[in-house]
Amino acid sequence: MKRAFNYKYIVLMLLLLGTSIATAQDGLNSIPVSETFSENGSYKIKSIAFDNTPGNIDGVSYVYDGDQLMYQIPRSFDMLLDNSTRIVLSNDGKIVVYYHNKKYRPEKEFDNVVVYKEGLLFGSFTTEQYAACSSKENDCTVLYNNYDAVIDYKRSDYGKADYKKVLRSMDEDEEWLHNKMLVIKDNIIYTVSGQKKISVFHTDDLVLEKNVDFEKLYPFIKDFPSPKTVILNVPKTRMTIDQFTEKKSGETLNRLLEKRYNLKSVSKNDKNAAKEFQLYNISMSGYMTRFGFLELTSLNIDAKFNKEDLVKYIDDINFDPATIDNVLPKQYFNYYAMSYRNSNDNVARDEKIAYDKALKQERIRRERLDTINGFFIPRSLEESFLQLDKIMPEKERKILVSLENQPDKYNSDTGGLGIWIRTNWGGIIDGSRLQTYFNERNLFDPKKISAIIVAQYIKYLKNESQVARNWERTHPRI
Repeated sequence: MKRAFNYKYIVLMLLLLGTSIATAQDGLNSIPVSETFSENGSYKIKSIAFDNTPGNIDGVSYVYDGDQLMYQIPRSFDMLLDNSTRIVLSNDGKIVVYYHNKKYRPEKEFDNVVVYKEGLLFGSFTTEQYAACSSKENDCTVLYNNYDAVIDYKRSDYGKADYKKVLRSMDEDEEWLHNKMLVIKDNIIYTVSGQKKISVFHTDDLVLEKNVDFEKLYPFIKDFPSPKTVILNVPKTRMTIDQFTEKKSGETLNRLLEKRYNLKSVSKNDKNAAKEFQLYNISMSGYMTRFGFLELTSLNIDAKFNKEDLVKYIDDINFDPATIDNVLPKQYFNYYAMSYRNSNDNVARDEKIAYDKALKQERIRRERLDTINGFFIPRSLEESFLQLDKIMPEKERKILVSLENQPDKYNSDTGGLGIWIRTNWGGIIDGSRLQTYFNERNLFDPKKISAIIVAQYIKYLKNESQVARNWERTHPRI
């Protein structure tokens, strides 16, 4: 593949006590790529991420017997600078064990210790299960981590391309723990937890021993090696989806869509366009492969566009991927959004007038409905209480009352009664008699409306008198 310019890889290897210690990627500027070798040196695993979001497992890992590919795993095992991660590959290349002090999601693949056997998830452990401590306790981590205490950030040139780890003065134990909180010998992994207890994991038979006293085992394991890991600081392109150009024409995706649909794109800085013209929106995310093809993971479009036709059209475009590094099979791009309008100003204005008229008529129709999408829509705050009484079990009501002073829990975008109201009483967003009730009181934001409903409902559950009427007195119709 012809490249616009060549990147010079920065291979960061720090040899301390005969051990290769993993360094890391330059924050938002690079993609995690690493190679970790088995204890006997015969096998290696190459982990390649497609993104550098914290907690991300989106990527691919290849396990090799020498130079021969054995199998691959459809995820990455990211190695980080702060000593919070480690990868171990067994001496037959069949077992991969990955350690991460943080757990970002509830799925097993995100547990603090995951075990893969010949490419498949075989088992996993949380910190509590592996290190025999509670997450509520201080320093409860699967890997001992004194990184912040021992690194001299200034002298190390932390965050720069020429980073070289420089340690502060420390006692022998702390220096050993910094470099060797995980060691391996004869396919047996020894890890020191944040509470300075040792767990012993046998990769041959997948047996775990835990809560072993550090002082007791330290003399036995202190000369054992850590896995040898090499990390490539692979640059992440700063380009966005709309900046890639088609190889054949040299035009951006935005320009190609303008021509295909005979539309005119609208600048994000044009704040008045939406008021004057009818706009048609497209948003997408996906991977740009190193061969120049865009693999969509999401596509949201207005009804004007035919989704099947648009997907096929984008699939056939061959972009110039020059800034995607050759090491990466592909790179993930989170979001691209663009608005378009009719290229004829008068037609675009007429479309806007017609759309607004239809929207107003639909709102009037919805305001007359007592049920929308199978859900009864209350007419007032008081009627909201009665409906919630019907759908909420007594146990759930008690939990809700206990959250009285925690609106971030009951009205968040990820869970709680608030989002249920916004989702299922959708009329507070798209028009309904409940929305009109609040609009008449100068309240328009759906999240604020749901917060009011839940907060007042909690008062109602606590048997405060005339909750709805008192609220209406302080929020009269305008």
